[in-house]
Amino acid sequence: MKPASIRWIDESNQIGDGEVALRQDFSDRQTGIPVYRLTSYPAINSNIYPEAPISTPDGRRFIFIRTELGTHLSHYWIADIATRRIRQITDERNMQGAPIFSPDGKSIYYAAGGKIKRMCPETFERETIFTLPAKSKAMWFGDSMAYRGLRFVFGQEDRTRRRSDVVVVDVEKRKIAVVFKHPDAPCGHTQFSHNADCKIMFQVNDGIEFDALGNWTKLVGENGASLHIVDLDGKNHVKLRAGCSPLERVQGHQTWVGRTNTVITTLHRRASVTAPWVQDRIITINAHDDHYRIVSEGPGFTHIHTDPEGRYWVADCNRTANIYVGSIKTGRQRLFCRSGATFGCPQYTHPHPFFMGDGQTIGWNSDVTGIPHIFVARIPKGFLETLD
Repeated sequence: MKPASIRWIDESNQIGDGEVALRQDFSDRQTGIPVYRLTSYPAINSNIYPEAPISTPDGRRFIFIRTELGTHLSHYWIADIATRRIRQITDERNMQGAPIFSPDGKSIYYAAGGKIKRMCPETFERETIFTLPAKSKAMWFGDSMAYRGLRFVFGQEDRTRRRSDVVVVDVEKRKIAVVFKHPDAPCGHTQFSHNADCKIMFQVNDGIEFDALGNWTKLVGENGASLHIVDLDGKNHVKLRAGCSPLERVQGHQTWVGRTNTVITTLHRRASVTAPWVQDRIITINAHDDHYRIVSEGPGFTHIHTDPEGRYWVADCNRTANIYVGSIKTGRQRLFCRSGATFGCPQYTHPHPFFMGDGQTIGWNSDVTGIPHIFVARIPKGFLETLD
C-alpha cells in the first residue's frame, strides 16, 4: 500500500522566526525546561499508552493517534522531534491495536481490520503480513500489542464481549494460540519482556460487569485488577503478589523494568475498607517475589514508564497532572514539568508520560489548551544524575 500521506506538517509552537523561536511561556515556570507542542490542529491528538514501544531507538520519532472531531475516525501519525513536524501514516477506517516499532527500528507494525500490517519507517509504505481467519468469531481489541520475532501478543474477545483471551500470533507459522483465558481481561496491556526469557505480562480486571446490551457497567472489581505473567506457550502462569485486595490495588498501568523480569507499577492503598484510597506508591515486583519493593512514595502516581535501560521511571500525578521522574535504585524523584492536563474521564486528557527510545526525551499528552495535544521535552543535562 502507498503511504497515507507524503506531507510533513508543521503545527508546533516553535516559530520559524529566529528572534522568537520558542516563547518564554512555553518553558515550565518551575523547572525551566523548554516544552514543545507538536500539534495544534483542532482534533483529538493522543499519545499511545506508555508501555507500547512507539518511538524509534534513537528517540527521534514516535507515533501518536489523531481522531477527527465529529467523525470519530482515528489514524496514526508520526512526529519527528528534530524538525518538530508530523505526518499521517495510516488511513484505514478500522484501527484496532496500538502501533509499535520493532526493537531495531526498521519496521512499524499495527493492526487494522483483522490484519497485522508492517510499515517501512522511511517510506511509510505498508503490507499485510497476517489476516485473521475468515471463520473466526473473535476480534482483536485493546490499546496495545507487542512484538517479538514476528510473534505478536494481543487481547482477543468474541463478538458478544463475554469472553476475553490473551493470544499469540505467530506470523511465520500462520498460527494463533490462546495463552490465557479469562472473562475479565479486556484491557490487558499485553507486553513481551525485553530479554531472552520472552515472558508475557498482562492485566486482568477481576469483576467486570455488563448490561443486557453488552456495555460495561463496571470495568474493574472491588479488589482492583491483578497482574499476570506466562511463558510464550502459556505455561508457568504466575499471578503477581501486588494489589488485588480490599486494602491494596494496582492502578492498572504497568511495564517491564528494562530488560529484566521485574515489573513496575503504581499502587493504591488504604488503612481500612472505610478509609479513603491513597495513591502514592510506585513498586517493583518479580514474577517469583513474595513481596514487592517500594520504589517511591509521594504524589498521586498513576501512569508509569521506564527508560530503555530500566534505571529511571516517569509518572504523572492524577491530582495535579504534574510529571515526575525518579530513580528505580535510589527512590529519589524530581518534578519534570507541569502538564496542565485536566485528567478527566477521557483517556486523551491524561498525560501518559513516556521515555523516548534514547532515554533522553519525554513525551506526554495534555488538553491544557482546551484541545488534546502532543508535547515533548528534552531532559536537561545533569537532571538524571541528581537522582542517582
